[in-house]
Amino acid sequence: DSLLKLTDASGNLLAINDDYEDPGTGLNTHHADSYLKVELPSDGTYYVHVGDTTFKGGEEYAYRLRISAPRPDFELRVVPSAVAIRSEAARAVDVYAIRRDGFDGDIRLGLNNPPEGFSSSTPTLSGGDEMVRLALRTERTDSEGPVALTVEGRATIDGEEVVREAVPAEDRMQAFLWRHLVPVGSLKVRVFDPSYEPEPERVAPPVPEEMLAAARKAAEEAGQPRFTQRQVVGRLRQLDFLYENWLLTDEFYHEKVAECRVAEDDD
Repeated sequence: DSLLKLTDASGNLLAINDDYEDPGTGLNTHHADSYLKVELPSDGTYYVHVGDTTFKGGEEYAYRLRISAPRPDFELRVVPSAVAIRSEAARAVDVYAIRRDGFDGDIRLGLNNPPEGFSSSTPTLSGGDEMVRLALRTERTDSEGPVALTVEGRATIDGEEVVREAVPAEDRMQAFLWRHLVPVGSLKVRVFDPSYEPEPERVAPPVPEEMLAAARKAAEEAGQPRFTQRQVVGRLRQLDFLYENWLLTDEFYHEKVAECRVAEDDD
């Protein structure tokens, strides 16, 4: 658990850091690495002290120290890692920037070489922004399976264009307190047709006439419809779903459907 201190030649403390939180380390909750970014007040001699907050050391302990001018850079995370988009519609994902060594430049986002029928908005993470929404669009009606997309960000650093691919991730909470951007393999998109209905595996035969007659007689004796039109629609939908999933017998299904059909006729 490293500890960094910066002092001048007289031993005066100028900066100190124990734990530096790095949002790019997934589920890590112990950010034990140290980091200092300091503008030196004047020319002269300065000392960097490397210690350990647990007061341990020896040949089996190793520390890697970098002393340099800042190396501005960035990483990207796109959340969630899997999305479903309705036919010829759009769906937004969140893109997070993990800025390194004080980088505060603009990051221009978009898709890298998207498959046919896919496109996106082109938002910009401006200044110190950490998150922006990017809209994924499709002209397809159905993707017939998941499609891999790649989000990338472009920025100008020290006069050169830098391109970084966004790592797909999931936003996860730990212990009701910490939130983590956990990397996942790839960004997958599935396009679906909301009007599509698969053919049922079990189709009910027509309701027997004797059951309809019995239901009609019961309704006449009651003197009023048993269900409203809205109730009929809902009950028929539920009965069909239960029957198709083998949760109702033919006799029970026919009996209940007959009650609904009679209510429809009366209405």
